[in-house]
Amino acid sequence: MTNDPSPHHTVPSSQDAGRLHDEQTEAADGAAVDGNIHVGYWDNAADDRSLDEATDRLTDRVAARLAAAPGRRLLDVGCGTGRPALRIARATGARVAGISVSNEDIDLARTRAHAAALADRVYFRYADACALPFDAASFDGAWAIESMMHILDRTAALTEIARTLRPGSPLVITDVLLRSPVTGDDAETVRRTCRAFGSPGFPQPAELRTALDHAGLEVVEFNDIGEHVQRTYQAFADAFADVAPSADDPHYEFFNSTRTLPQFGALPQVGYVFLVARRL
Repeated sequence: MTNDPSPHHTVPSSQDAGRLHDEQTEAADGAAVDGNIHVGYWDNAADDRSLDEATDRLTDRVAARLAAAPGRRLLDVGCGTGRPALRIARATGARVAGISVSNEDIDLARTRAHAAALADRVYFRYADACALPFDAASFDGAWAIESMMHILDRTAALTEIARTLRPGSPLVITDVLLRSPVTGDDAETVRRTCRAFGSPGFPQPAELRTALDHAGLEVVEFNDIGEHVQRTYQAFADAFADVAPSADDPHYEFFNSTRTLPQFGALPQVGYVFLVARRL
């Protein structure tokens, strides 16, 4: 069961999230860590990696679970502006197809692929995770970094992803996790963050496990790594600190919400899932 971001607001769809990215990609991509608009991973409080290094570290942890290798074909569900796909392809020799519901993301990702001389092995296209334009059993692995939070029908999306995977292939998911329901002021903080990021609600553990099971995906690893990524929220607030849109700016809610990200990330109910599933 997902947490409805607000009973008084329309629940955003994947297309709504795509339009949000279309509007914000240029500003967010420039202010964040060179295209890595996802959390970073630090070992502990003494780990002195920069945000840039830590976000790449999360990507590398995803790649390690994919067993990527030359010639293997991988799917990036919610590819953003392409940096994770390009990093994994460059490091492993794999071929990668990335999808997004943001045309701006796709355009920037394609530009990055050409600049990196990887356009022959990495390509990006507009597509919805609930209706993937790929043949059955055509990928050797897939990943979704902070994509599930934008999808209303996660069972449908996971079923589609599973359809495109060859039997035995892995799916790696990393995402903000709502460990337990929130109430009062904490619930408003979560609702505000959901609205700002175009999320219908952050996934909860039982919901994810049920959706994976219905999709024919066996859970191999399910870890809450919230403590390892929490530093990201303050780092992103700092990265966007100089962006100050006016109240009538269409980006106002998003950029204003970055100032409260540390408050959101400090909530005990907010975690971060790193899971590996296998297509049966």
